Amino acid sequence: MSLQEEEQDSLFGFDFDEDDFETKKERVIPEQMNYEAKIETDGWFHDNIKSVDDLMLEQHGPNKLKNAIEHDYFYKRYDKALTLALGYIRVVKTNEQCKVTGTKEITDIAMHCAAKLNRLDTLEELLDLDKSHTQDVGIYLLRAKFYPLVGCYSEALDTCIVYHKARKLDYRIWSIMADVFIKSALRTPIDSIHDDMRYHLANLSMQRAVHIVKTSRWKKNIDFVKRRLEKDLQGLENKLQQTVDQGGNADKFVTWMSSISGANQDKVVATAGLSEFGWQNVVWIYKDWALRQDLDLDDDIKAVKDM
Repeated sequence: MSLQEEEQDSLFGFDFDEDDFETKKERVIPEQMNYEAKIETDGWFHDNIKSVDDLMLEQHGPNKLKNAIEHDYFYKRYDKALTLALGYIRVVKTNEQCKVTGTKEITDIAMHCAAKLNRLDTLEELLDLDKSHTQDVGIYLLRAKFYPLVGCYSEALDTCIVYHKARKLDYRIWSIMADVFIKSALRTPIDSIHDDMRYHLANLSMQRAVHIVKTSRWKKNIDFVKRRLEKDLQGLENKLQQTVDQGGNADKFVTWMSSISGANQDKVVATAGLSEFGWQNVVWIYKDWALRQDLDLDDDIKAVKDM
């Protein structure tokens, strides 16, 4: 080493030695561990001793509880599923520490359980619990099915019409409308069944349902589609005949609507058994029917919002 190099090493305080440098980094291979896959048995999420309140505050607790509720419902343990679902909903609604924000799916299951258990008070509370799911059209179909069970026929009709405006080809909603009118007529009958427009509206509703099925595009070359078409159509036609047997006649409703004047409207509506329904909804049904029958409409009827 030259004198100049020695002076530089001394200046910076380095004492270089080739043995101090690692020329190649050795790869360390970790020790192999035996891997055992987790085996999830059917219903594993039921295996807990914690309360619903405690479980809902854990990171994965709500999902575990949701799985348990769905599992119980699937195996027709409706009472247990309903109890857990009501607890789930209660914690979400009342405990600010709970991170869950939505209860729609659990509320749907709870309503099905309450209906199957004939716990109508609970079903009514669930129907009134949260009506803000306006973006989910399916919730209207569900509510339309359950409202008549608790005697809320006006709310059921409102929901049916909202649903139909979004899904015009779903014939099921007209069948549900027929049920709404029939159940209302049976619950609060009027003196003359022949003057009860609810039976005539039920007949009209079933005619609309059958019409939608027959005019919809079905892929009849597919066996299961063809079987469903035949089954659904037969069921709807049988139900249509039942409305006829009960005295229902859509033409009588049309004639009655054309005879109503503003002066006696309230009295006539009451004697026809329609006082519990929103008049705008009755007019909407009439307009929907009249436009398809190419009937003349009054200006007041035309003013009703189109579908």
